[in-house]
Amino acid sequence: MRLLARFEFDGTAYSGWQIQPRDITVQREIEKALDKLCGRHIPVTGAGRTDAGVHAACMPVHFDINPGESGRIERGLNTILPRDISCLSVNRVTDDFHARFHAISRSYEYRIGKGQHPLRSRYEYQPGKCDLDTDFMKRAAELSPGHSNWRGFAREGGGNSTWDMHVFSTSVVENDRGWTLTITANRFLRGAVRIWSGTIFRIGTGRIPPETVRTILDTTDKRLAGPSLPACGLTLAEVMYPHEI
Repeated sequence: MRLLARFEFDGTAYSGWQIQPRDITVQREIEKALDKLCGRHIPVTGAGRTDAGVHAACMPVHFDINPGESGRIERGLNTILPRDISCLSVNRVTDDFHARFHAISRSYEYRIGKGQHPLRSRYEYQPGKCDLDTDFMKRAAELSPGHSNWRGFAREGGGNSTWDMHVFSTSVVENDRGWTLTITANRFLRGAVRIWSGTIFRIGTGRIPPETVRTILDTTDKRLAGPSLPACGLTLAEVMYPHEI
């Protein structure tokens, strides 16, 4: 039988989601916990990959178990997992369900903090004293939705067959703590959210105009984009499936 589990994790101590030969990863820790509970190796498949240092409020994962094992997994998984990884829910799904391929949207949030706050530094980019133009940032974000070639915002080397992304929505919200940039799309290219966020940030400083976002999407010119912002500010916020709509 196949289960869909959702995990929350602080990615600070991990070399990303995907298992790597000599590094500690989130996927490796989840599989180690399942192996201990069930006495055999249980591979898991996530809805996507997160880079080193990136967090997740909700990472969906599917895996197959034998009948009778679901109870011990639900009761025991969080007692074995490291404190910076937590299983939020476990549900049975059809045997052909796929956490990655069946997802219809993914949402990421990037947080930029105001000032220096050590207790929040693991979860937001703190550039120091800065006065960003929120209206400029909002105008730039509004130029992002739609079906476009996002090669100008992506890192090379991802083995992509296409550079197209369909962005459903974006937003920039400011409060007394800082700015939260949110982007929802059908898929994400490698590094795209952090480079897009870096471009929005640079636009907020006034160094480049809001229309730069549209120019990059139209020309795929990476030279116009801002820097890739640090991983600590990025969180996978939500992944949606057709049966949940």
